[in-house]
Amino acid sequence: MKRYSLLVVSQFINALGVVLITKALLGTSPISSLPYVVSIFTSYTLGAYTFIQNMIFILIEVAVMGWQNFNLKRGEILIQIPLVLFFSFSIDLCMQFFAGLNPNHYTSQLSCLLVGCALLGTGIGWAVKANVAMNPGEYVVRVIANRLQREFGVVKIWFDITLVFLACLVSLLFMHNFSGVREGTLISALLVGPIVRLTTPYWRFMDKWLFVR
Repeated sequence: MKRYSLLVVSQFINALGVVLITKALLGTSPISSLPYVVSIFTSYTLGAYTFIQNMIFILIEVAVMGWQNFNLKRGEILIQIPLVLFFSFSIDLCMQFFAGLNPNHYTSQLSCLLVGCALLGTGIGWAVKANVAMNPGEYVVRVIANRLQREFGVVKIWFDITLVFLACLVSLLFMHNFSGVREGTLISALLVGPIVRLTTPYWRFMDKWLFVR
């Protein structure tokens, strides 16, 4: 229960990080780029499209690993559904809470972006510390990497590039510009990983709490 509680908190922090990155209006994180772009020219929310995208990731996981492996790892996969549901709901909740946050100057936009990256990196680090489930955006990369027998990091890079490319393509086709994909997308892609690595040692204080029954 302690681990699952930490996981839930981490997902809320992740959602808050995504929202602040998005509210900076410098482009959102690569994993959220496609849902965000589609939400700009439709009536559905970023959270709704985040849920749809992650459900597609789960379907890809099942397709890539095959039915037999799915039966062996059914618990790992199915637990992602309520996780995504809470994460998507948290995104929309935080969006409503920060509806009045509209940074006008580039400095304030950059500050909002950096705070969002820090929160996203913290949330990811806490989710890793909980060690009970993976987000579909990471689990699908692991499944593909195992199938292709490639390193996770390499596949993750190409996976994020593909999402950003699709976001740009959708934006160009439906809005005739590159809305939602800017320098902030690149900054968040470059910063979040190092933030996770740098802050991970500071979360060791949780070990005693997690392991004491």
